[in-house]
Amino acid sequence: MMAGSTLSEIATPEITELAPLIVLLPMIAFAVILFLGRVFNGNPTWKNTVKEGGIIALGVMGAVLVLSLLLIADFIGSVQAGHDSVFHWFTSGVWDGTSAGVSTDKFGFGLYVDHITVMLLFVAAFLCLLINVFSIGYMNTDPINDNRNHRFYAEFTLFCSGMLGMVLADSFLWLFIFWEIMGLCSYLLIGFYYERPSAAYAAKKAFLTTRVGDVFLMIGLVMLWDLFGSLDYTVVFDTANIEQVAEHSAGTLQWALGLMFIGAVGKSAQFPLHVWLPDAMEGPTPVSALIHAATMVNAGLYLVARMFPFFGAEALHGDLADLAYIIAVVGGITAVMAAAIAFVQMDLKKVLAYSTMSQLAYIFTGLGCALYLANTLDWHHNDKDHYIVIVAFGAALFHLFNHAMAKGMLFMASGSVIHEVHHAHHHLHHHDDHGDDHGDDHH
Repeated sequence: MMAGSTLSEIATPEITELAPLIVLLPMIAFAVILFLGRVFNGNPTWKNTVKEGGIIALGVMGAVLVLSLLLIADFIGSVQAGHDSVFHWFTSGVWDGTSAGVSTDKFGFGLYVDHITVMLLFVAAFLCLLINVFSIGYMNTDPINDNRNHRFYAEFTLFCSGMLGMVLADSFLWLFIFWEIMGLCSYLLIGFYYERPSAAYAAKKAFLTTRVGDVFLMIGLVMLWDLFGSLDYTVVFDTANIEQVAEHSAGTLQWALGLMFIGAVGKSAQFPLHVWLPDAMEGPTPVSALIHAATMVNAGLYLVARMFPFFGAEALHGDLADLAYIIAVVGGITAVMAAAIAFVQMDLKKVLAYSTMSQLAYIFTGLGCALYLANTLDWHHNDKDHYIVIVAFGAALFHLFNHAMAKGMLFMASGSVIHEVHHAHHHLHHHDDHGDDHGDDHH
């Protein structure tokens, strides 16, 4: 799990140079679709041929998947993680009064590729492409979306960029930056039909609930910075640095990781920050598929999985067992609660939302158990313990992969059913709630 080689050593130089495009292409597409949408809004060619930006988004997501697969193919077979600095932004100098000298901090962006990265990179890139294909059929055939689909595709590509950037980031700081980009896009996408009060309310609820978790995440990252003097994975996962921190500040580190876990709880809709997820169904169905299955809710799980080197470090043996236990318990509570609520839901997408919450909780329980075993067993020296830890951690990540694929397909299938019956399902639901006389109520 430790960073031991440069990315160019485990991947061909050409792929290493192209890898940043995985994040950059959707970000550029965001600006291009938004600009062209404003200029050509209502133009027949823009609407019928380019699908209001859908075709541009599709081309970009196809390219992203190809680049991701090339990077993954190069990485497979490598034992160590690869790290590569993409660009150096600026260097800041800080006056240190105790040593009467200036310490410098470099700030830049790099890529960090290991086994967790390649797994989630494939999930995100593949599902974003499939949801893009589905969106062209779902959004562009609906008259209510005419002349505003460009906004959907622009927000969609920025969201994908945020997810892919978070997975490839080489430090917790960049992870947090991309995490917030995703948070902003989820707000915009859930509130896509902002003229409907229920959608506007759902978007605000999702944004504010996840912000609660994000505040704790930020505090946890500040504490981690205070302990290690950096948030780069290569620094914080370094065995010597962990030993140094474990000697004096193991308790503080546990608090920092605990606060970061609260951020993951908010993003992955676990108890008690789970209230936003069912309401997020107010967005169009492709948004539900994107947020609930493919990407956003997996971000919290990714953050917890990223903490593995701390729990697995010999120097911290037994020190983080309490936190691992809490992670497993929160997952267990949410799994039972969400599954029980799902039983009594009458709305197709609501059932899937609570099912998502329940399955994510299973994965949290699996990760919590794996982290507990890694922190309490002598898995560095005992072969049997080593296999137990690896299988437990691998099983949790396997279910993450498995659930993302299955739930993405389920949401799109539900969208297809809703679409084929001309949104009658939503019209009835909306009519009961608000007494509206509109011909169609659109999700």
